[in-house]
Amino acid sequence: MAVSVSFAPKTLTTYAVVYGCDKEAADLLAARLTGTDHPVFHPMLLPTLLADMERERQVGLLRKSSVKMDQLTVDLTINKGVEGPDAASQLNQSKEIVELWQDMSYLKNGLQNWQRQLQNMSIHLGQSFNTMSQDPARYDAHVQESLENLEVPGIRIQKRLDELIDEYDEHIRDCAAVAEGLNLAMSMDTRTTNQEIANSSLEVSTLAQKDGSLMKSIAFLTMIFLPATFTSTFFSMDFFDWPKAADAIGTGYIWVYFVVAAVLTLITVGWFSALMFRVRTGGKGVTASMA
Repeated sequence: MAVSVSFAPKTLTTYAVVYGCDKEAADLLAARLTGTDHPVFHPMLLPTLLADMERERQVGLLRKSSVKMDQLTVDLTINKGVEGPDAASQLNQSKEIVELWQDMSYLKNGLQNWQRQLQNMSIHLGQSFNTMSQDPARYDAHVQESLENLEVPGIRIQKRLDELIDEYDEHIRDCAAVAEGLNLAMSMDTRTTNQEIANSSLEVSTLAQKDGSLMKSIAFLTMIFLPATFTSTFFSMDFFDWPKAADAIGTGYIWVYFVVAAVLTLITVGWFSALMFRVRTGGKGVTASMA
């Protein structure tokens, strides 16, 4: 809402126009004006009442945003992970965070601008004391008496404006606190997400390490059994004619298979061990040179 007030000291007439005032606000203004205990109608009374009404509206917006910020903080910290949110809910939550940040920024700027207007009203009220001072050359006795009656309401209005100005300092700090709380909630959410990513990466690394150990075990077993398999396949070819007794199931040269398989296995294991030792020694040398 906005108000425009003009005051004529000689006739003690106040002309006022209130813009953007609905019926509920108009009824509230009328009730407060009729319920005032001022002996005369001070020209700054209506702007002060409007400032009180605007304060109630702005404080309501601030409290609503504070409650929303508290709920978002709980959702981002405590309730996160209780129920796995889908992509749509995460998008809506991000949208709410952006909208809340914008609302708090606009509200903080609005409170600062309104506080500046209250300060201008206070300055204007102080200047009006000099304008409406008693001057027998300009006003008759009745007007001077009415102007004198305006001093007490003017002092009360001045006090109320000063209270509103001081109170808006607190509301502006509350807006800043809400914005800082939102930043804190976002940082905590980011930290939690990074921690979850780190834990997942650690689990993947652990599983990969286990898979590597399993593959090494499989490769080692293959290295042991492969020479024996190769030997049995080689000796089972047709160009080997192993003599055996007529009533015997197998040949008596079976020991040749075991000897050759054992020798090949020892050669393979020895070659592999030497190769691994060379790799480890080379890795330690590179590490020592880098240090």
